[in-house]
Amino acid sequence: MPSWYVESHMTWVVPTELEDAVLAATQAVIGDAPLAPAKLHAAVMDRSERYTSDRDKLAKPMDRTADLAARAAFFTIADAMKIAIPLGELRGRGALPARTLRVLDLGAGCGAMGLGLIACDVAIDYLGLDRDGDALRIAERAIRGFAKARAIEAKVAVRSCDVTKEPFEPADLVVIGTLLNELPIALRLALVQKALAAIGDEGAVIIIEPALRETSRELHLLRDTILTMGAAHVFAPCTRTATPCPMLERDVDWCHEERFVKLPPHTAEVSRVTHLRDVTIKFSYLVLRKAATPLVEAGGAAWRLVSAPVSPKGKTEVLGCSDAGHKVIRLMKRHRNEQTKVLERARRGHVLVIDTPPNVERLEVLSETSLLLIDASAATERE
Repeated sequence: MPSWYVESHMTWVVPTELEDAVLAATQAVIGDAPLAPAKLHAAVMDRSERYTSDRDKLAKPMDRTADLAARAAFFTIADAMKIAIPLGELRGRGALPARTLRVLDLGAGCGAMGLGLIACDVAIDYLGLDRDGDALRIAERAIRGFAKARAIEAKVAVRSCDVTKEPFEPADLVVIGTLLNELPIALRLALVQKALAAIGDEGAVIIIEPALRETSRELHLLRDTILTMGAAHVFAPCTRTATPCPMLERDVDWCHEERFVKLPPHTAEVSRVTHLRDVTIKFSYLVLRKAATPLVEAGGAAWRLVSAPVSPKGKTEVLGCSDAGHKVIRLMKRHRNEQTKVLERARRGHVLVIDTPPNVERLEVLSETSLLLIDASAATERE
């Protein structure tokens, strides 16, 4: 099991060396003043508010240097392990080349996704593209420093540009981290199509977006458009290959990931003071490939769990999504045994393989039901 993953609690651990590399790089580029605790905490709160409840001001921070400090010295560190989930799923299926990966990071910012790859012990030939030159300078220094500390092979380059207009080099992995929601809707599909054109049959495009209703639903719509066009196959998070996404049936629904995270000391303290990113990371994501490799080899019997389990009196329920639709999976206490109680260990993001009766509104787990619970991001199976 990788060092960054703790199976018993499904916890992703952000290495202290990652934090050290980012803080050193940030200090070198913008100096000490923006990193002073009171100023940093205020900038972190300002950025969080603009992202969640005041999105009209998304590109209008109180102070651009302070905002860069917040992006680097908190959000980059706190968000770096988001890529571990789709990356783990790809690796678990042998769906990436077994060599140093050519990585194209679109909207790289301060390098969160590149740092996350290094934390997952991936050797990379990395190119980060972004409009913000200072953020890229932090990214380049931080990724180099962290790779050196981890003794991971990393060739690192950055380029200041408009990614919607820039031609892309061939890549094994294209990462689009928290960028699409910042672009006009009209530009998003074209950017993803360009990303897909940059990869070969062994490659993948990973898109990561905030776990907000609006931004997540826009990602679900993009998924449906890509599938309808036949432009790519959806590898993850969906086990469902059909359109439309069931989460679009009602305005109140959206699909997102949530995992426990252990932050390093400085970032944990900022989290404590601001009450942000305290114990979990949340995000929506989409992994696209040209090859039609499924996330798990189970066909319509594979259900992606899209909620946390709940346990009202006498039963356990969790919401699942598959080619059969979007349904509640329920285990009544009277059917609980060594085989079926696996459902009680289910978590959002797991895949549950279960025989699916036709045309039912709810899946009832009975005493004789066969279940297989898979955490595809850690490439582990539990029966």
